[in-house]
Amino acid sequence: MIKLTTGKEFKTKIRVFDVKKTYEDLDKLVNLGLVKNEGGELFSNLNLDRSGEIYTVCDFDDLETVRLLGFRLGNLLRREKVEAAYLKCQNPKVIYLLEGILHSNYEFDRYKSNKEELKKIELSVNEEHKEAIKELKNVMDGIFTTRDLINLPPMELYPESYANKIVEIFKDTNVSVEVLDKKQIEELNMHAFLAVGSGSSREPRFVVLKYLPLNEKEHLTIVGKGLTYDSGGYAIKPASSMATMHSDMSGSAVVVGLFKALNANKVKKNVVGVMALAENMISGHAYKNGDVISSMKGLSIEVGNTDAEGRLTLADALYYAATKLNSKEIVELSTLTGAVVTSLGTDMAGVITNSDSLYEEIHEAGILHGEFNWRLPITKELDAKVKGKFGDLRNSIPGGAGTITAGIFLTKFVEDKPFLHLDIAGVAYGDKKRYYKEGAYGFGVKTLYHYITNKK
Repeated sequence: MIKLTTGKEFKTKIRVFDVKKTYEDLDKLVNLGLVKNEGGELFSNLNLDRSGEIYTVCDFDDLETVRLLGFRLGNLLRREKVEAAYLKCQNPKVIYLLEGILHSNYEFDRYKSNKEELKKIELSVNEEHKEAIKELKNVMDGIFTTRDLINLPPMELYPESYANKIVEIFKDTNVSVEVLDKKQIEELNMHAFLAVGSGSSREPRFVVLKYLPLNEKEHLTIVGKGLTYDSGGYAIKPASSMATMHSDMSGSAVVVGLFKALNANKVKKNVVGVMALAENMISGHAYKNGDVISSMKGLSIEVGNTDAEGRLTLADALYYAATKLNSKEIVELSTLTGAVVTSLGTDMAGVITNSDSLYEEIHEAGILHGEFNWRLPITKELDAKVKGKFGDLRNSIPGGAGTITAGIFLTKFVEDKPFLHLDIAGVAYGDKKRYYKEGAYGFGVKTLYHYITNKK
């Protein structure tokens, strides 16, 4: 476990070379063939007593490479059995190198019988980065909380237990937590949300987080999909697809991690979070393909596919955010469609939005912080396809463009509020990549944190 501190010097020194500058020592290393003068290079020259230097080469115009270099540096410090090291760099962008180092700390070994002993390593940085490091550590703590929640199996994380965990996480903080049970959800006429959870013996929960440090009524609202398990219902998934469906609550976990970071860093912005928690299961009580269900808004929805359940829970959650809360803007995250993986792969989230300015803010935050997203178009033809034949809307539309039509469906419940939907199905959970270990990635926490903190 690498702990960041400031103002100390140790016998192990880490040199940071900026590719835009000239260094005599770097030229010597290049001439000896030990490193190249390009971003991402890493070379260790330590003695047996761990004194000596570790050399890194950074291109601060390529922040993803800087983060990855930090991740590799963190792993190198462990391999070399370094106990303490000193890194000196004046460039404020060194914070992205430190971010990569902290990513290397993450380990989800809750269920392993033989846990690897994590030895503590102190990494001290020059004093001027103290405040930036404090903020970074709190954001990373939020990301790790998100990843831990997503990685929990469904036997442990279900609507009631999840709501209880959220209450515990925000105990004695400036985040208030309101948890609505099934009866209260029924009183709100959240029929679409209730239909999805009707097949499970685990009752749903509706959770509202409020972080309101400013004496203002208006706030941003972040909505996260909270399917703690998705079997597909009567449109049942194959076992290979179902095994990772504990991650179908990734959007809600991002909301939890985000609020943890906002609170820890005392961010002066009003933000509310909304999460509809349910399981999509099969039983004699479950909703069925072919049902026509209602919604909190009163719109009827033809259920063409019970595995297109996320948009049903979100329909009621978004309408609640638009009408029961004083939401200035609504941003929503969900592992909504497999189609987004076909469209954009596993390194980029899909975006559907009715606001150009909101997209620009989210898009720029994503680029800067390594969580890339791309906007998909809303067309009149695709909008028309969402309309139902026997009901007002339908939840499953054949013929392609599934990510877009799912996003269009959601826009019907935001009451013309500025709205942005992030489809994170391809970027929330998966194999080891870049500076992430296998499992949950925590995608979205950084983007939304910096979108909020930079909001004017």
